[in-house]
Amino acid sequence: MNDSIEHIGTTGLLRIAPQGPALDANGLRDLVGDALGHQAEWIAVPVQRLSADFFELRSGMAGQWLQMLVNYRLRFAVLGDVSAYRAQSESLDAWITECNRGHNGCFVSDWDALLARLPVSAS
Repeated sequence: MNDSIEHIGTTGLLRIAPQGPALDANGLRDLVGDALGHQAEWIAVPVQRLSADFFELRSGMAGQWLQMLVNYRLRFAVLGDVSAYRAQSESLDAWITECNRGHNGCFVSDWDALLARLPVSAS
């Protein structure tokens, strides 16, 4: 599977392929450009594509990417099991919980779980 644009109702999602190199800060920035170029509102990234730095809050990588997404009015979903990362860091666990409560992003188990979170007439 290659990266693709999916349309769920009125919502455009840039769906990142599970195979490929780990995405560092530059790779995540490139995803924002790709999403904007395709008029997608969401970026769905498989957990295995994120570099370990993403889950190390002290690196600032996740926070910078989230801020960029908010600035461009994009939302994100991390697809896959993040329980091992959550178990290693209370602050990361709290951050993921807060993301899942909000509307700018979420951490979900898989594509179907993301689809269940999207409003029917999402914008």
